[in-house]
Amino acid sequence: MAAGSGRGAGQRGDYYSLDAVLAEETLIPCVFKCGSRGVGRAIDPSCGAEDVKSRAAVELPLWMLQPLTSRDMLTVKAPRWYGEKMRRKIQAGAGVENLRLRCPYFYDVALALHATDGAPSVADLVMSTFRSRYQEILTRAHSNESAKEMARIEALLSVEEAALFNSGRASLDALNRWRFGGRAVPTRPSAKRRLDGAPVNGAR
Repeated sequence: MAAGSGRGAGQRGDYYSLDAVLAEETLIPCVFKCGSRGVGRAIDPSCGAEDVKSRAAVELPLWMLQPLTSRDMLTVKAPRWYGEKMRRKIQAGAGVENLRLRCPYFYDVALALHATDGAPSVADLVMSTFRSRYQEILTRAHSNESAKEMARIEALLSVEEAALFNSGRASLDALNRWRFGGRAVPTRPSAKRRLDGAPVNGAR
């Protein structure tokens, strides 16, 4: 989603996409390079001042960044979910971090930041995160887990990862319908490592 293309427009032109609009509402930490008059309450309704002072630290929705950075009014900071702490958690092992809790649109927000003037680069972290989780996501999508377990796994994924996960499930369902003539395929408990790092059914 390119912030410069307007609110809700999206990197891929998804003007009518609810996910694109919601992703662009993600708050990003910034610092004003210069003072701005009359925008204090527009940025923060609880703010008692009408003006924003130079070097004021604020959080702005993603869609506002490009218009302001293109005028050299803002310094954009990396959100905490792209910080060093997150990098260490990702390096600790695939699937141990709940991205939905950290940032539901983890990858789309990173893409928008990459397209924003002067924003810090988070490309390396995002690419390593995706590489470390991709195989595990598809492996679990193609396993015969219970519906409850599938829902638990999906709750750990970002919106983009959940779409990939559900595509994998749909492909397995289509294959099974072809193989078994539409009959239900029994599910079984799995002893594989869960996406949250916990063993299943006492497995070690």
